[in-house]
Amino acid sequence: MFIRDDEDMNDGPSRTDKLFSMAEYCQVFLTAHYIKNGEDDGFIPLIERNKLDRMPKAVAEEMDLIFQMAIKQLEKWGADPAEFFRKMEIGEIDPVSDFIDTSEMRNALGNVVMRRLRIEEGIRDEEAFDEAKKILPEMRDNLHTFVSEIMLNAIKNVAKDLMKNEIPFDKASEIFNPRVKAIAHEGIITDANPNRAKMDKLRKEQKASSEKKVRYDPAWGWCQLY
Repeated sequence: MFIRDDEDMNDGPSRTDKLFSMAEYCQVFLTAHYIKNGEDDGFIPLIERNKLDRMPKAVAEEMDLIFQMAIKQLEKWGADPAEFFRKMEIGEIDPVSDFIDTSEMRNALGNVVMRRLRIEEGIRDEEAFDEAKKILPEMRDNLHTFVSEIMLNAIKNVAKDLMKNEIPFDKASEIFNPRVKAIAHEGIITDANPNRAKMDKLRKEQKASSEKKVRYDPAWGWCQLY
């Protein structure tokens, strides 16, 4: 990745940008997984940069929870999907904050930040704890941006598939179970993971419903289906 470093403008990568790469974001999710399961007192596998292929499947499983939550939000806005995305982008709807501001995620983020401070800057113990507290709000915002981009991309793909197949948005969770398919340093690939059998059934039901229109003829006093 090219990052322009203009000394006159002082717009090089910030301290917090240097602390985290894809490996560290994945480490946050893995650590949160261990905390939730009460296993954080023991050994938590370390996700190394340039060795993402070795990280546990639990990272992807933890990220999958974001998509499940987002799908439920999408269902609520079935009548006006454009408004849903507008509110998401301006922050009026913010399921990402609900996800990353849990005690498990905040503790996981703090743990990973402290470890990175130790590795990158040689800061340890109480000093590392105090320094992590100072930069945690900015690191939290970076995590929010990271998760938001993944989620919006996945949900837009689901919405496109729903519209293509003429399936109402409020049926999204019946059809789709989005999940992480691959993780690389450059980004994350998601899979809408549709249930094709249910999709075909719903599509046929929608087609039959739209064709079954009722016309009332006052002269005869009965309804005619056509």
